[in-house]
Parts: sequence; C-alpha cells; structure tokens
Amino acid sequence: MEDESGDQGLPGLGSAHCFPQLNGERVERYSRKVFVGGLPPDIDEDEITASFRRFGHLFVDWPHKAESKSYFPPKGYAFLLFQDESSVQDLIDACIEEDGKLYLCVSSPTIKDKPVQIRPWNLNDSDFVMDGSQPLDPRKTIFVGGVPRPLRAVELAMIMDRLYGGVCYAGIDTDPELKYPKGAGRVAFSNQQSYIAAISARFVQLQHGEIDKRVISLVSFHLGMFHLLPLSPSVLPLSPRWK
Repeated sequence: MEDESGDQGLPGLGSAHCFPQLNGERVERYSRKVFVGGLPPDIDEDEITASFRRFGHLFVDWPHKAESKSYFPPKGYAFLLFQDESSVQDLIDACIEEDGKLYLCVSSPTIKDKPVQIRPWNLNDSDFVMDGSQPLDPRKTIFVGGVPRPLRAVELAMIMDRLYGGVCYAGIDTDPELKYPKGAGRVAFSNQQSYIAAISARFVQLQHGEIDKRVISLVSFHLGMFHLLPLSPSVLPLSPRWK
C-alpha cells in the first residue's frame, strides 16, 4: 500500500471513555484523518461514507482520487476525513481489537461484514524526546524523507539510535490542518559523530515490525537552509518544528 505498508499495532489507545481535559475542555488526541485498509474491492465512495456516517460527518479520500475520477479506491484503502475529532474516538470505541490492531466490519454489494483495518493517528506519536537533557541543535539535525506513515516518532528514534547512537529527539512531520503524517520526519543528535555518521549514510533501511523500507536523509543547516541529498520532490518543502 502506497506509503501505508507495515501496519502497526496501536499502543496507547487508552480507555474508551477516558478523555484528557485541559481547563475543563476536552483535548484532542487523534488526527481527524483515519486510514482504513482491506476494503472490499467493489465498495464505492458512497458506500464507504454510509458505512462510517454514524460516527459523524466525513469525507472519503484516497491518493489521486480527483485525477482518476474513480468511485472505487483502487488499492483497497482510503482515508476518512472527519469533521470532528470526537468522531474518531467514537469510531475507535466501536472497533474490535485483535493483535494490537483495530477492525470494523463493513459490507459491499457482494461481500457482507468484511473486517477492515482502522488505523487512527495518535497525536502524541508525532514527537519523542529520548534525552531531555540535550538541547535541540539544528546543526545536528537530519530530515528523513519517505518515512512510512504508520511509523511513530519513538520508533524512528529507536531505529536511528540503534544505527548511529546519540539520538536526543525524533519528530514526525504532520500537516497543519488534519495533523496526519506527511511521510517525513526529523531526528536530532546530541553529538557531531552520530550526526556525521547519519548524513554520510545518505540512505537508511527502516526496519521495525512489519516495516522494512529504504528512506532518504536530509540535512538541516543552522541558517535554516536545507542541503538536499537526492530526493523525490514530493517530500519538499519541510520545515523544522521545535517544541
């Protein structure tokens, strides 16, 4: 599945009715964009919408949908774009969990009650601080393109630390509106040796669980300019987001 391969378990979903509060208001926990995979091959956009409408107002999308003018997701997966984040929590509550993955049954004209995978994005998975004692230095930060979208920041940090050592922070770049992964990330190192080792590699094999993918590293200069290694234009532009 196009940059959606390597399905991951979903740690940290928490209790179905436990909502974090800040000043009496509910805090958003999930992106309003949800991946749904393993759809019946003959299910169309209207039928997908009808299957999930009970959770709230939504729009169904998939890659190159407008250009293809197709009513059927061509690769068996789609994205549910909900109007309200609370709809995502309601969807999660209705799912069945098996081996750390979430499933919900949907039907098409020829297939009844087919389990499809529901994969929400937990906003807490966008950033991970491995060593809080180290300042984040853009001069020791790499940008990583082609990151599989299920990969969490903690997993990216662990992979890069295992390969090069000295990781103090990892982040997954998300779009500002839906807060869903864009397929790129950043890794900050605490020392020059690890940083140089990472950028010298140029390419890195991300191996974690079912994910096994070759990705490309970018380097950020302290002046805010980017030194680009050979890279598909689809991951540009990127900008650092320091918390």
